[in-house]
Amino acid sequence: MILSPRLLAGSAIALIGLSAFWLHGLRSAVHLGKPGVKLTSMPVLDENSKIARTNSVALPLHVPGFEARLANITRMELEYLPPDTTYARRFYALPKEGFSVQASAVLMGTDRTSIHRPEYCLTGQGWNITRQRPMQVRIKGAKPYDLPVQRYDMSYQGEVNGRLAIRSGIYVFWFVADGQITSSHVQRQWWLIRDLLLHQTLQRWAYISFFADCAPGEEDATYERITRLVSATVPDFQLTAGATP
Repeated sequence: MILSPRLLAGSAIALIGLSAFWLHGLRSAVHLGKPGVKLTSMPVLDENSKIARTNSVALPLHVPGFEARLANITRMELEYLPPDTTYARRFYALPKEGFSVQASAVLMGTDRTSIHRPEYCLTGQGWNITRQRPMQVRIKGAKPYDLPVQRYDMSYQGEVNGRLAIRSGIYVFWFVADGQITSSHVQRQWWLIRDLLLHQTLQRWAYISFFADCAPGEEDATYERITRLVSATVPDFQLTAGATP
């Protein structure tokens, strides 16, 4: 049987109406999940050192062997992401080794668009991703476990202070929510949708990242330093832990 255009249009309108009704009912029943990271009352400052947020993710300022300091969030970042996004940023350094790394945390509130694909920001800043690898970082403690992370090797070529610069970069990141950790953006999205549909819970995902640039050829050594820092800091700010023996 061939349906008439009028009947098809009416059916489509009815399906849209039912979908809207279902989504409205789901939205009213949804509750916000707990974050998988600790929060602190330490404020977040913008590039003008003005208070942009009154609380932040509790990235530590005291890490054995490293010098640490607060880093500001740019006004562009603050205006680009939803207003209920929670941030944190730190610089960690090993001065004698000439090594420094930027650590960042972005925690979503009720708007899932706080978390986006890492590639967008990296390529937007002129970095070229040359290799992507899932890795694991051993987190020590009373119950040691392997933290799944994603490692991006990157290259940059451009003008710095009037001279041509060729640099490499190592970017390590993962996503964490209440009881859930993954290094896959796709896996995180699937779990978010699953929890909305099956448990009426909007999980508060956090996107954690560590970045350091280096000279070409020093990528593996830079990654090892970053993993040392990750292993030292994660127990201080992350509430969700794995169960790998």
